[in-house]
Order: sequence, then C-alpha cells, then structure tokens
Amino acid sequence: MKKLILLMPESSVDVDKDLTVLGKLGVMHVSPFQMAKDESINRVDARIKQLEKAISILDRYDEPHTKSNAADICDYSNLERGEILLMEKVLKTEEKRIQQKDTKLSIKHDLEWYKEWGNISIDDIEKLNRKGIWIKLYQLNDKDLKQIAKREDVYVIGKNKHMNQLALISENASESLDFNEVLMPKLECEHAKSLLSSTNAQLDELEMLLHQLHTRKSVLQDALDERNRRFDVRNIQYGGIAIDNQVRCWKGFIPEDKIDEFVQLADQYNWGYVTEDPTEEEMDEVPTLVRTSNWAKCIQPVMDFMGLVPGYKELDVSRVFMIFFTFFTGILVGDAGYGLVFLLITFLVHRKQKFVKKVEFSLIYTLSVAILFWGVLTGTYFGSEMIAELSFLKLLRVDQLASFGGDSIFIQKLMFLIGAVHLTMGHLQIAWKYINSVKAIAQLGWVSIIWGLYLIVNQMVLGVAAPDFMIWLFIGGASLIALFSKPGKNIFKGMISSLAGLPLSIINGFSDIISYIRLYAVGLSTVLMATSFNQMALGDGVSTLASGIGAALVLILGHGLNMILAAMAVLVHGVRLNMLEYAGHASVEFSGSEYTPFKLKNNQTLKSK
Repeated sequence: MKKLILLMPESSVDVDKDLTVLGKLGVMHVSPFQMAKDESINRVDARIKQLEKAISILDRYDEPHTKSNAADICDYSNLERGEILLMEKVLKTEEKRIQQKDTKLSIKHDLEWYKEWGNISIDDIEKLNRKGIWIKLYQLNDKDLKQIAKREDVYVIGKNKHMNQLALISENASESLDFNEVLMPKLECEHAKSLLSSTNAQLDELEMLLHQLHTRKSVLQDALDERNRRFDVRNIQYGGIAIDNQVRCWKGFIPEDKIDEFVQLADQYNWGYVTEDPTEEEMDEVPTLVRTSNWAKCIQPVMDFMGLVPGYKELDVSRVFMIFFTFFTGILVGDAGYGLVFLLITFLVHRKQKFVKKVEFSLIYTLSVAILFWGVLTGTYFGSEMIAELSFLKLLRVDQLASFGGDSIFIQKLMFLIGAVHLTMGHLQIAWKYINSVKAIAQLGWVSIIWGLYLIVNQMVLGVAAPDFMIWLFIGGASLIALFSKPGKNIFKGMISSLAGLPLSIINGFSDIISYIRLYAVGLSTVLMATSFNQMALGDGVSTLASGIGAALVLILGHGLNMILAAMAVLVHGVRLNMLEYAGHASVEFSGSEYTPFKLKNNQTLKSK
C-alpha cells in the first residue's frame, strides 16, 4: 500500500464530477480528515429513504392488473423533476390506499356488529338519548349474569354463542355496569353496506393505479442510483478539508499496482497528488488488502462473520484457515448421515437462491463433504451402529478411527498430532516471511519446541512414552530462539531478552496443543447424543402406529437438535483453534482494517439536467 494525498478544485461542480470519476476507478481507500457534515447530505439521505419506500411499494404490484393500462400513465422520464413527481404520486396513492383499507376494516367491523345484534337503528337510539333515555349494551356469560339478575333496568335481549346479550336502559347517562360495554356503530346498516361497496371500488382504483405506476419504476430506480451516488460522493467530499476555499484535500491509501492507473486518470483531470510510503506512525491506519487463491476465498464469509482482518504487516492466514477449518468441521460433526443432510439442504437452497454469492455455497458444499468423508472413515451414520456394520460401509471404515469400537488412544494422539502440525504451519509461515533474515532460523527453533511439547503431551495425557531425543528438541529449539530471535549488535542482550519469556511461551504452547483434544471430545459427544436419541426412539421397538409416530418425531427432533448443536460447535471450536491457537503462533492478532476503496457502482453515473 502507498499513502496518497489527493488535491482537487474546491468548486462544487468540479468536485462532484471529479469524485464521481474517482469513484468509478474505485482504487483509493479514503481516510477522512473529519466527520462528513453538511445539510446537503441530510437532504440526499432523506430523499433516498423516500425513493426506497416508493420502490418497495411498487415492488408489491409487479403482477399485471387485469384492468390496468400502462398507456394511461404519462412518461415521467420526460418531465422536469419527473422522478420526484412519480415518487410523490406513489407515496400519496399508497397513503390513500391504506386509509381506504382502514375504513374498510372499520365498516366490516360495524357490519359484523349488526350480524350479532340485529338491524338496530342508530337513529332511533340517538332519538331516545335526546329524550333522556340511555341504552348501553353488554355481553356476559351465565356466571356474570347471575350477579345482576335482580336488577330491573337490565334486559336480556338475545344470545350470541355462549354469551348473553344485555341492554341496560336508564334515565341517567352515567349509569353503567361493571363490565365492558359493547359500543354501537356510528353508521346505519344500509349506509355501511353502501359505503363498503364504494370503498371497495376506490381500493380497486388505487391498486390499479399502483399497478400502472409500477411500469415506470425504472424512473425511480435511476433516481435512487443517482441519489446514492450523490450521497457517497458528498460523504467523501466533506470528509476532506478545504484549503483557502480554493482546493480540497483528501488522504488515503492505494495499492501499489494501481498507482499507474490512478496517475493516468489524475493527469487527465488535472488533479494534484502525492504518493509515498506510510510512516511507522501511520501503520495502524493502513488498510489490509488480502489477495489469496480462489479456493481459499471460500473461508472469507467466516472471517467476515467473526470480523477477522489481519493487520497490514501480518500474515495472510486464509489458506491455512480454510484447510484446517474444513478438517475441523469434519471431525467436530463427524457423521456421514448429517453430512449428507447438509449437502442435500445446500443443494436445494442453492437451486432456489441462485442470486446468493457462489463463494458462500462453495464453503457449505466443502464443509458438508468434509463431514461426510470423516463420517465414512469413522463409520458413523446417524449414530447407528447397525448401519455402520453393513458390509459395504464397513469396508470404507478405518477401524482405529471407528466411533463404535475404535482406538480412543489412537484418535486422541491423532488430534494432538493435528494440533502440532497446525501450530508448526504458523511458525513456518513466519519463517518464510523472514526468509532473508536469521529470524527465520529462530522460527525453526519454535518448530522444534512444538514437537517436543507434542511428545510431552502424549506422555502426560495418554501415557505414551517419549523418546530419548525429546530433550534435544527443547535444547536445540531454545538455542536457536536465543541466538536468532532478536539479532542485533549486542548478542548477549538479545539472548537474555529472548530467553526471559521462553518459559511462559512453552507453557502456553503446551496448553495450545492440549486444546486440540476438544476435536475428539466434541466429535464424540455428537455421536453419543445421536446414539441416545436412537435408543429413546427405537430402544423398546415399534409395535403400534402411535409408537411409530412417536419414534419418528423423536428421531427427527433429536437429530435435528444434534445437527444444530454440532453446527454451533463448529463456529465455537473450529474457529477458535484457528483464531487463537494457530493465529497466536503465526503472530497474527487480526488487528487490521479492511481495504474498502471509494467505489461507485456501475449504474451510479453522473447525471445533469
């Protein structure tokens, strides 16, 4: 990355045009001098929200209306501020439609009241009120009715299902019962029916109009693209600083291989610029642009989800992350039946949702195959030992890895071996980074210690005797670390400094390798849970239809829950071993910020009227 200082004329027209050109190029990561504040930004943002609302309304009317005719709607693209007129038309029409819909619901509520209470004249009720006679209606159950049975001013006038319909007749307007009053409608029955008919007609007209307006939606979409361009441009514009009201300046970063392309454009538009290497004080600001193999990009959704961005000077760990995360997923879930289910679900969703990024589906396909593969090797199919013993499946199983009757010591030793290899990869990557420095030799010392720790873990945890040369792995490793970790003029000072923190680092390395036993423990728990659900469902056999249905429900719900827990374990443990244990040994703290250049979409073009 190179630091870039960019200068443009302060004129609002020139800045808007020039920043649009810069956004089309899309190579400069802008670091704002200040928070972008201007009234024009707020106005554009408000307009964007209105346009988005209008477009979302029209999206509901994409099906052609039987009575609509697009020719009846004017071409708003040829009108001055036609997009605003169209937007306001859509919003007002939708507002009227909602009002009419609310009116319709109110009328239908009144008509339902007449169905329950009969065709009572509201005018007659009001005439009685004017004469000092007040009628209030209630609905009570039999129990509540008994409480007021002795009152002479209460009359039972009907029954609605299990509720008694009562009328309280009084000469006192404030008289009431201690129950919820049933309010009378404001409209007469016939008037309500007539009004419902006219409301339905108005609703139909409004919906037909919205269908017609939908044919002009592209006008709104173009306007939204233009406002989004203005919003992006003005946020960049006012994030820069003005110099003597003549020039506006921005600071940012640009990839080295994009400088020639930028310079050519800057010379064409007479921009001023300075490119230079970032200073040590500016390293925290430098964004990270990670370019990796296409197959390793599959892990990017996981890293994005966890917010993992390596620092500018840190290693690209995506390749190792992808390989080991895939391997860990297979072990943590470890059931070929589950892997097949995940694979089928992914395939079905992928067929329906073709618009989703391919890289995300590639990751899920890869993880599903890894689960399926490890499940076949361990002979695990929905936690059923009976299925695992089928002859053609038994041939594919590795007996030492088998979930039923396998060698647990061998499996745990394999997990520690995976851990040692994983941590070794981190130190070898650092060694490659310093290939032209003696610091690379120090990393080989760490590799030696990692394998010495691996032998100690096997001895202490599994009781596997360590070979005699183990001590030399520590002696040789410590010597290389002491001599080459911090090369400088004072070799003895460097050795003392390197050795001072070595004991704590060795203890941490020991615990890091032991951490990989979680792969075995979590994978085993997945198998045990699956087996338990099978026993719950089928342990006593299936003799009746009811027991068959119950067994099916237990199997579906139980294995479904187990798959969800296994997926959560992948996020917790699979990510953790990469993010903490491996990344720690690769000296990656994920302290970086992502390279996000100022970039306008292809359909965001500068328009003038």
